[in-house]
Amino acid sequence: MEYLPVAAYLLFFAFVAATGAPIAAALFRELPKKGAAFAIPAALIPFAIVVFWVGQLSFGRHTVALALGAVAAGAAFAYRRGARPEWRAVAATYGVFVAGFLYVALLRAAAPGITPAGGEQFLHFGLVNALERAGSLPPPDVWYAGESLRYYYGTQLQVASVSMITGTELRYGFNLGIAAFYGVLVVVAYGLSGAIVERRGHSSRLGGVLGVAFVALGGPTTTPIRLLTPSLPEQIADPAGRAAFGFAAQRFYGGELGAAIADLSDPGSWTWWYTRYVVRGTIQEVPMYSFVKGDLHGHALSTGYVLFAAAVAYAYYRMPAEDRHRRITAVLGLGAIAGVFGFMNTWSLPTVGGLAVLAVGAADPHPATLLSGRLAAPIQAAGGDAGRRARVGSELGRLVAAGTVGTVVVVIGVAVASPFLVFGHVPSNEGIGFFPPRSPLGPFVVVYGGLLSMVAIYVATLGRPVLARIDRRYFALAGLCLPVAVATALRFDLGAVLVTASLVLVGWVLVRTDRGDFAVVLAIAGLGLLFALEVVHARLPRIDPPRWNTALKVAVQGWTLGAAGAGAAAAVVLSRASSRLAAYRGTDAASADAAGPSAAGAASPDRRVALRSSLAVVSVCLVLASTLVFPVMVAQQELGPEVASGGADLTLDGHEAIETSRPAQAEAIRWLEDRPGTPTIVEAPGPSYRFTSPASTFTGLPTVVGWDHQEEYRSPEAYERRVAHVDEIYTGEWAIAAERLERYDVRYVYVGPGERDRYGELRSFERPAFRVAFENEAVTIYRVDRDAL
Repeated sequence: MEYLPVAAYLLFFAFVAATGAPIAAALFRELPKKGAAFAIPAALIPFAIVVFWVGQLSFGRHTVALALGAVAAGAAFAYRRGARPEWRAVAATYGVFVAGFLYVALLRAAAPGITPAGGEQFLHFGLVNALERAGSLPPPDVWYAGESLRYYYGTQLQVASVSMITGTELRYGFNLGIAAFYGVLVVVAYGLSGAIVERRGHSSRLGGVLGVAFVALGGPTTTPIRLLTPSLPEQIADPAGRAAFGFAAQRFYGGELGAAIADLSDPGSWTWWYTRYVVRGTIQEVPMYSFVKGDLHGHALSTGYVLFAAAVAYAYYRMPAEDRHRRITAVLGLGAIAGVFGFMNTWSLPTVGGLAVLAVGAADPHPATLLSGRLAAPIQAAGGDAGRRARVGSELGRLVAAGTVGTVVVVIGVAVASPFLVFGHVPSNEGIGFFPPRSPLGPFVVVYGGLLSMVAIYVATLGRPVLARIDRRYFALAGLCLPVAVATALRFDLGAVLVTASLVLVGWVLVRTDRGDFAVVLAIAGLGLLFALEVVHARLPRIDPPRWNTALKVAVQGWTLGAAGAGAAAAVVLSRASSRLAAYRGTDAASADAAGPSAAGAASPDRRVALRSSLAVVSVCLVLASTLVFPVMVAQQELGPEVASGGADLTLDGHEAIETSRPAQAEAIRWLEDRPGTPTIVEAPGPSYRFTSPASTFTGLPTVVGWDHQEEYRSPEAYERRVAHVDEIYTGEWAIAAERLERYDVRYVYVGPGERDRYGELRSFERPAFRVAFENEAVTIYRVDRDAL
């Protein structure tokens, strides 16, 4: 394993943590340790924005250095204004980041190769290579020569920037970048859940650990349900099998449910790949899945920033009403995070607006108090405080005002990302669609059962005193309505809608009646996103089923936010239950001693509390165990063979796969990689998720046309036209081929196994316009002489 690149990355992020600590201390003053856990993302967000904006004019190592200098200047300003970090806490939480970083670095080292099978590593590696060569942003499209990129590239931009400033080759930086984003997710989950739990008077460390367990490690209940299905009684195994295996059987086993159950329930043949195929017509991931999958997808690697936006929202939630300027700063901070999402993962931009709405609406200060006192007073007075109807009107008015703040956050985000979103080249789409095919309740619970259970346990725990004050007639009415609602939901596949909407509604009532806390707000955010999947979807061309990409890129955000709330909730429930059990044992022992031996078996008046507390502990432990089955199985699959062999093959080299299986092509690619500038190459197009377009992918040199993703980014007609032109270069009449070479300014023609497989008989390149620039037993690269052409 390569230790120098690892050390370089750890030193860089130590500098980032030290630089971001004063910024975090200024923003998170009300939180434990002055927000030390958020120091790294507090620096990375402005760093990314400066690189993005300055890069529009000039991009390179100097741009990255300038961005680091700008963040350091901001940190110095905050420090001079009195933002004093707790440096011991900063060092401790940096250790949490390091633990997460090293864990995923180890996972990547077990399978480091950049391959096309089953993912988009080829696309993303081509982009980071293209960015390293780019003189300005946006970079040239590596798979559509002569045009700028039409794809949000913020994730790849940050990976390339860190690799450049640390002097790390991208063949290592690709995998280390994945590990770094995971480290951010781990430390933010630790800090946010810990802060919420400490606010409730319990251990922040327990809250942080359980936050990491649910958010960054935890997985869907799919895995334990699938593994247990063959052992269940037949009357339970049949419906469980259809819910847990039905979609995977349809997609991968030709509809053979029995074969799918036999294969995917066997621990020996289990693989994490199939766990996202449960709810028909969708693919749904959790963060652990996304990081193990190992590409640079924005939706996968931005989850730490999604949680950081939640942390900023929590900071706002905790700020007093009189601290108006800092609350405005928090809103602006949310806008900045939304801006990074604008060019990193546009799917998350509205999520930040939604978090702003929830935080501003749930906080004690009225949203209108963000305005000056003279403007705020009439807005606050409009709702009134007398009577139930006035209270409802006041709450609606508060939500409308909070919605305005959320809109402002989104507008700021669009402005920050405007070089891409407004003035750039955004992939085409057909807008928003409504009421897509819904999620059956069974498969939905198979995926999210543990998360839903933890939220329900917490809501029930917090709401029990409220229920005790409700008139029993309302319970009777609810008892009559519930069977009708359940039957309707099952009949029309509205079960997922009913479950998520009910928890969101009850949770919001608890928050606004001061029974709920920010863990409930996070649960509302996460479940709200899962509810949204049942109502709206992005209408993307050439994507079928309609919810495919929407579910993939929204569900992981829903899990991230909901799981952060669940982790904090689990810590609070366990802490409260443990305290009550300890008190009960002490009281019971004291009563027995006072009453003498004859009273030893008497029932304590607090026994019901002890039973409820015991039940809560058991329930939380079962939920936690169910969510941790997935990472245990992942570690066994990814690291088990390496442990068995002594870890001799561990490496972070992304070129490992091509160097091992295609050494002749790797040699040709190394030669191309050394060419200066961005000369255009041509290589044979081919189907996506196959070993096609390797020369452009591994060098960052633009090729005339690459994978068929360009059908989405441009149009099917534009893509097919270029494919036809490339075909003519390799097989067409010479006059036409010469015109195509000149049109795209091709400097190198790549002839390797892919070209021979696609075309069979290739044209002769024995012409004055070509000379052999590189040749080995598998690949010949011709340099095009433009004058002779």
